[in-house]
Amino acid sequence: METIQLDGRKFTSKEMLHKILKDQLDLPDYYGENADALWDCLTGWIDTPVKIEWEFFRESKEMLGSYADLILETFQDAQEEMADEFYIVVK
Repeated sequence: METIQLDGRKFTSKEMLHKILKDQLDLPDYYGENADALWDCLTGWIDTPVKIEWEFFRESKEMLGSYADLILETFQDAQEEMADEFYIVVK
């Protein structure tokens, strides 16, 4: 299983968060850079099984506010949808 580590200290804006996600998750060029597009890619594009470790979530939340929660919920929903194939760990 591949493990992808996300450094939440680098999520200084919504745009930067999506740029990093696109790069780290190898998302397609047409990735729409929003929570709905992330859901589509998580459930239909990325190679699984995969574990994502979101480090420094608290710092992400300080910079992004409720948007960090929205993205975390998107990851958690994907984990629920794809049991045994996708995992999100918050550190």
